[in-house]
Amino acid sequence: MAESNGEDAALMLLRVLPVDVAENVLSQLSLESSMRLRRRLRLAPSEPPPIAELDDALAQFFDLLRLIRRRAAMSPDEIAAEQPPPANPIDELKLIPPDQLARAMEGEQAGAVSLILSALDPATVGQIIRRLPAEQRADIALRIAKPGTRNLSLLQPLAKAVVEKTRKLRDVPSAPSQEELIQNLADMLRSFPRNDRMPVVQKLEQADPEIASRVVEKLYRMEDLLRIPDRQIQMLLGKLDVKTVAVALKGAVPAIRQKVTSNMSSRSKSVLEEESELLGSIADSVVREAQGTVLAAVRKGEEDGQITMD
Repeated sequence: MAESNGEDAALMLLRVLPVDVAENVLSQLSLESSMRLRRRLRLAPSEPPPIAELDDALAQFFDLLRLIRRRAAMSPDEIAAEQPPPANPIDELKLIPPDQLARAMEGEQAGAVSLILSALDPATVGQIIRRLPAEQRADIALRIAKPGTRNLSLLQPLAKAVVEKTRKLRDVPSAPSQEELIQNLADMLRSFPRNDRMPVVQKLEQADPEIASRVVEKLYRMEDLLRIPDRQIQMLLGKLDVKTVAVALKGAVPAIRQKVTSNMSSRSKSVLEEESELLGSIADSVVREAQGTVLAAVRKGEEDGQITMD
């Protein structure tokens, strides 16, 4: 049979070990590895594995054991002699994803950033520049566009520094963007009862109207229509143009469309169906604008006490 991979071999051996011994082995592994192997053990056949497969797993185990013992008996000089030659930092740089490179270059001088970017392909450079601070982009782009020979004696240590910084940052979570912070705040406020939420929104509007406006845009969603009592939905629809409602429902889940149409008169429902058929292909921006109009009416109704959400 073809040689199995390491996890398959481990699974094979665990299946033939006594339960307590197998559990002792699993407890020595990382949480992720032990959980994965336990899951596979539960799904494994109850009958013993074929002898040929078990022999293969044992052969891999003993080969690995011999390598470990040999390594443990080696001197530091012998271990160092086995190490591969150090990688070229510029080559390592090219293997790092653009978002990680951009993060590692935050706070660096434009000259250093442009020298590093000169070693990368244009597509990667474009992705990195888009992620850099706006005030740096033009300066860096101009420096990259200037003809001239790269200073390799400077590029090598710069590339090495960026590679090392990237490694250190891998385990450090990125700071949330303003958009993420706004989304988090909106999600938090959505969980508040109306009487607790509205004072917070009003305070935010007084402190920073622009941020408040962006939060409010995310505070109300089309699925909120499902939480509004039927009589209040009817009142809301009476304040909206049917064409706007038709556009806002473009691509909406069936439950939302059903909620709206079930609270329309036969004539309004017929007009809605006609408008929907005439829409055809429509830009997402137009749909979002129509949804914004509907949700603004929802917000106004809630602020005025005419709408309550279950």
